[in-house]
Amino acid sequence: MKLIFNKEDNNDITVKIQQGTVAVDFTYTEMIKQLLEDNTIDDTDFGNLSDDEKENLEEMLNKVSEIFAEEEIEDEQQVDEE
Repeated sequence: MKLIFNKEDNNDITVKIQQGTVAVDFTYTEMIKQLLEDNTIDDTDFGNLSDDEKENLEEMLNKVSEIFAEEEIEDEQQVDEE
């Protein structure tokens, strides 16, 4: 999954999510859908964000990915037990 961040003139941060070859407005539904299909967040474009903002976002994205990885492990363990 690719996320594209951009800081607007008023300091608001916008996010787009790549769907195939097209960048669309970010939705949590699309993010979760893509993470369930393939739990990778790569090639993130942080645009004009500061280093601190990039670092904070990378930390958050890693935590989100870890949650999906833990869920996947739990699901696999449940299947093995059945």
